[in-house]
Amino acid sequence: MAEFEDLERDLAVAKEKPVEAGTLAGDTDPMATAIAQQIQELRARMREHTVVFRFQGLSSKVYSDLVASHPPKDDSKRGDVDWDTFSVALVATCAVEPKMTVDEAGQLAESLTQAQWDALFTASYEVNKADIDVPFSYAASAVLSGSKKSSR
Repeated sequence: MAEFEDLERDLAVAKEKPVEAGTLAGDTDPMATAIAQQIQELRARMREHTVVFRFQGLSSKVYSDLVASHPPKDDSKRGDVDWDTFSVALVATCAVEPKMTVDEAGQLAESLTQAQWDALFTASYEVNKADIDVPFSYAASAVLSGSKKSSR
């Protein structure tokens, strides 16, 4: 991300520079074009290292048993569970793809940034505790309504 943000800043600066008259590049600075290509290559590399996680909610009984198996520490003021151990167990238990053990989820928690881990835990928590409706896709609706108009 830092490299991406650096390139974005460099691109903004390069786009502000006046283009030399008489260049074959038209009105695009060759430096800006080179930086834009670097950004696209970096994005491709980042996508190669992206992992999609799928979570499935637990039955009420399984969820409450999981909560009960992670009681708060004696000095905890953070609620009814030990959030450190519960978060790892919940992610492991709800993970459908990729499947993982509690040990693997713990290793994952240690290797991710706090924001990345929070996103995984939040997804596993919400699949159990949030109200989930059938999603609506504005993009799909727009494509389909556009195709109906053109097929008339």
